[in-house]
Amino acid sequence: MKKNDIRLFILGSGTCIPYERRGSSGYALKLPSSTVLLDCGNGTTWKLSKVGINYLEVDHIFLSHFHPDHTSDLIPFLFATRYSYRERRGKPLFIWGAKGFRSFFSALEKAYNGWIVPDCLNILEIEEGTLKLDDFTITARKTPHIESSLAYRIESEGKSLVYTGDTDFSESLIELAKDADVLIIECSSTDDLKVKGHLTPSEVVKIARESKAKRVVVSHLYPICDERNIIEKIKQELDVDVVVAEDLLEIRIPI
Repeated sequence: MKKNDIRLFILGSGTCIPYERRGSSGYALKLPSSTVLLDCGNGTTWKLSKVGINYLEVDHIFLSHFHPDHTSDLIPFLFATRYSYRERRGKPLFIWGAKGFRSFFSALEKAYNGWIVPDCLNILEIEEGTLKLDDFTITARKTPHIESSLAYRIESEGKSLVYTGDTDFSESLIELAKDADVLIIECSSTDDLKVKGHLTPSEVVKIARESKAKRVVVSHLYPICDERNIIEKIKQELDVDVVVAEDLLEIRIPI
């Protein structure tokens, strides 16, 4: 593996349910010159140090939606940024969410009396479409979960990673994931316990197969997913590399 491979770190592979094996959603992506977070569920900030990432070096945070298990660690992350102990943040921080994110953050700011607003902070809303940022492009697409839900495709150095966030099945998600080098896809329950707004193993298989993603990382796993070993079912149906997400797992994308 080359030193400058794109590196993906699973910070939280679980859900809102307290579960010793899996924390809430969070993913860190080390690009050639940028560090990106995808979601910021509880526990994300301290896990960054576990994988060797200084939280003060994060450039962008992209939120898939505004549920607490995807956003709650914004509070300790920003509080620690404002009141960092020895080292000061030396560059801007950009946090992105769907339409309504500015109002969402304004409520947090009011609740915490400005204690979570460092000088470097930029709160931005992102809509469907593609943006060129630093050393990567990011494409956002709405997904069927809640009103603020977005899936993201990040492309850098000729490689691509897609993160579904929480979502139900959709054709637009298949299109977003076309030929992705890595597809991080949620799978919240078993086929017989389908919940609206979330994916099951058979739907994961359909999306992965039709998108022709090269590597599939199955995440956002409730305890029942481990109890019933849904990963084996998915692996049996796909002829590509299928990885079960685990907290603190590192995945490299050669460039």
